[in-house]
Amino acid sequence: FCSSLGTMASHRTLSRLSSHRAVAIRRLTRSFSSQAPRLDEEDQEFKHPQEFVKKQFEPGEWDPFGKDPLFKPPFKSRAKIMSAEDYATRPLVGFEEEFDSLRDAMVTLTWLDAGDCDKIYGAYLEIMSKSTGKKTSHEYVMRLLASKYNLTAQRVAAIVQLAHREDQHRKSGKKIWYGAQEYVDAKVKEHIRTAYSEYGEVDPQEFVEDPMGVTGMGDPETLSGSMLEINDLVDVDGILKDTLVREHKETRLKIDGHIYKEDVDDNKLHINLSKETQQLMEKARSFSNTEESERRGDLKPAPGSHPRRNRWKYVAHTVNTREAKKNKKKFYLKKEITDDILVEQDGDLRVATVAEVKETCWKPKRNFQEFTFQDVKAAWLERTLRGETGGWGRQEAPKKEEEPVMEAAAAEEGDVSEEKEASEEATEEESSEEAVSTEEAADEESTKESSDVDVAEGDSDDKKE
Repeated sequence: FCSSLGTMASHRTLSRLSSHRAVAIRRLTRSFSSQAPRLDEEDQEFKHPQEFVKKQFEPGEWDPFGKDPLFKPPFKSRAKIMSAEDYATRPLVGFEEEFDSLRDAMVTLTWLDAGDCDKIYGAYLEIMSKSTGKKTSHEYVMRLLASKYNLTAQRVAAIVQLAHREDQHRKSGKKIWYGAQEYVDAKVKEHIRTAYSEYGEVDPQEFVEDPMGVTGMGDPETLSGSMLEINDLVDVDGILKDTLVREHKETRLKIDGHIYKEDVDDNKLHINLSKETQQLMEKARSFSNTEESERRGDLKPAPGSHPRRNRWKYVAHTVNTREAKKNKKKFYLKKEITDDILVEQDGDLRVATVAEVKETCWKPKRNFQEFTFQDVKAAWLERTLRGETGGWGRQEAPKKEEEPVMEAAAAEEGDVSEEKEASEEATEEESSEEAVSTEEAADEESTKESSDVDVAEGDSDDKKE
């Protein structure tokens, strides 16, 4: 029992030492990574196979699957937080239920307000407007804006898409509640300032992406439970430095060699066909030509018959079953989009386009970033390829709906003025009638007085007589 306790204690001590050793190594790694050299010590001019790529991006944080070295930008903020390695190796048991500060909790309270979103959307419109008539790539533009504003490309795509929908919403004449958005922005920022003032920490004052270490899992390289004995004569620091230089060069090569997806109309882009599928199409066309030649040419539609409605669109995927059986047990890379898909409509057999394939069950795996900005990208293609206006860019509210309102207001004002004039005329007529009646009454009174005077004079004469 005592020996087992001693063994357990030794294992705990070794695990603690290994964790501290890992933390020390990661700190050394960070110090070396900040001084990591570029791909070439000589300032070599950056060249990319795609002509619209002009900027050379710096490596950021990798995604959890280790495929994208620009998944998240480097953490840059006025607010200080604990490192991912220290947060992952923190004591999991303590006497308190809460963290002492936002820094210890590795929490950054930030908010992206409407003003910042409008700046990002304005920068997107400016970049795309300058590249009219040239090859463009929304994927590259989103990554360019993400590097400029220290955001993820996925978040920039969402901001641009929402701003585009807001413009179309404004164009339709619907009301947008800007006052509510301003109120929410002000209240959230006030809450953030209050929270940081309570802890006595510095407010970031701008939106910041969370680093990859907020999950508390730490670096996958430090999660291994195995241990390796190293002789003291081995230069561990030198090995780590060489490894970081090599990884930095490989990351830079991966970023610089990335081929961005260009903006192409999927309705004009056809898929690939195999040799067997091409032979199948030739046979089908030959059969259709034979049937057309055998038909009677004097057949005409009956008088008064309605025009023929559009037929259904049929889609077929041709598969070579023999080759499929051979490759069933073999490992092969799945293609981005399925080949050998045919479309038949109104008697015409043709190759399917990429847009048609995306509407079938053989559609390719969804690219989340392309799916996010698909509406604004489609509007841009409609503008550049077909010359459509009003579907992309800044849109103003229609003024046609305001004119009837103004006319109605003017009509109401005219009716009111007419009523006032009529009332004034009526009052004038009434006053004139009253004046006439008063004059007539005065005349009658004067005649009565004159008659009374005459009668009085006659009486006096009679008395005298």
